[in-house]
Amino acid sequence: MASLRYHFAILSAKATRLALRIMGRGATTLPGKVAVKFDPMLLKKLCAGRDCVTITGTNGKTTTTHMITDIFRNCGYTVVTNVSGANLLSGVTTSMIFGLKDMKKAEKEGKKVICVLETDEAAYGKIACQIKPKVSIVTNLFRDQLDRFGELAHTRDLIAKGLDTCEADILLNSDDSLVSELYKGREARTVFYGLSEESMHYNNVTYPDKSGVLPASSDAEYCTGCKTKYTYTARSFGHLGAFSCEKCGKKRQTPRFFVKYDLSKNPSDEGYELSLCDGGAKEAELEKRVKLPIPGMHNFYNSIAAVAACVRMGEKIGDTEKLSFEKCAAALEHVEAAFGRMEKISIGDKKICVLLVKNPVGLDRALSFVAGASDAEGIYMLLNSNIADGKDVSWIWDVDFESKEFPEKVYVSGDRYGDMMLRIVYSGVEDSRIIAKPMEECAELLDQAISDSTPGKCLYILPNYTSMLALRSILVKRYHLKDFWK
Repeated sequence: MASLRYHFAILSAKATRLALRIMGRGATTLPGKVAVKFDPMLLKKLCAGRDCVTITGTNGKTTTTHMITDIFRNCGYTVVTNVSGANLLSGVTTSMIFGLKDMKKAEKEGKKVICVLETDEAAYGKIACQIKPKVSIVTNLFRDQLDRFGELAHTRDLIAKGLDTCEADILLNSDDSLVSELYKGREARTVFYGLSEESMHYNNVTYPDKSGVLPASSDAEYCTGCKTKYTYTARSFGHLGAFSCEKCGKKRQTPRFFVKYDLSKNPSDEGYELSLCDGGAKEAELEKRVKLPIPGMHNFYNSIAAVAACVRMGEKIGDTEKLSFEKCAAALEHVEAAFGRMEKISIGDKKICVLLVKNPVGLDRALSFVAGASDAEGIYMLLNSNIADGKDVSWIWDVDFESKEFPEKVYVSGDRYGDMMLRIVYSGVEDSRIIAKPMEECAELLDQAISDSTPGKCLYILPNYTSMLALRSILVKRYHLKDFWK
């Protein structure tokens, strides 16, 4: 029987959400924050006996969570997830509270329920011990909000503590030298995923102009054991790739789940044709050809991580038929972009595409994507420096702007629009092509940018976190889009 404390916590969350919704607010975190005051172990009680998947890491959490959710639903499961991306304890708890109704209804009807929960990397240690996931994904580790997270080794250690509080099967990115280290001491429950080394090598060597111009990232250039600089035989982007240490022998682990691709045949602004592979089959390697509807090489990683998580969950809960590799991979073709992650939106006969950028690697990937997009006519960059963004914006100088081709029309806004405008000008873009306005006027600048667009062309919008939330609010009011929490 649930305790009185539990019931008070649930009631307080419902009352808080009702009040916030009356005020037109999203209510994605405060209800859970209030509820936890009444019952600090509420999340543990909500997740007890549930089949849960957690996703953590620097980049790709929200998209991977969205992909996993869509795959499970396409395979016939009822899914509870933090759709808004609120991934601290309060946000995860809020999602579970308001998923109770759907979970109870599904269970009464004899349907299976799976909880897919995005978790903040710094908070993972405190959250995982309550969720007790069956499958846990670690996407990657890049420099992000150093004023909050500190150095990457510290973030990795926080994730490691969380992994040791549960018995989850762990899915690690084999191409990330920092993430892959987490298998040590956890070998029996670790499975790797990544990109095919042959594909990375082929495109790096044969098509160097399409391999990405970002040099080996300073995020993880050196072996954490002996401090020797890694040697790469192939690389995707940043510090991700086929790495090895010539001194101590540390090297990339062979992934069970991997992606084969050919960049020379893939236009950057359309869906990609990929081969998703499962090398863990008893008789022969499984391979499924799919067209990924969400573009961008970083989504190669997100897609294979999502399929791997669903397959591993099927193996954990004994439902390998419904969650077979072939069915999970096929379901990937029906996923849609998450809020602000390669999300294309039609506004009349024009289009905008929102790409969240929050750290050097993310911004480099976004700029590379826009540079290769055939429909790119304008780019609108917004830079804020609120607590959720990280107060220090000097990271924009770590991005290779100089080698990117900017669209003809460049718009800049945000609280730190002056910093971003200066960075763009220093990259060689003529200041006569740039229209910049402060955050207070970003809505008017958006109207102007859309008005300046040619029908059939796309305005690519690159905001960081809080400017993206502000942008969404503007789109809801001016262009009648639904709120991100719906």
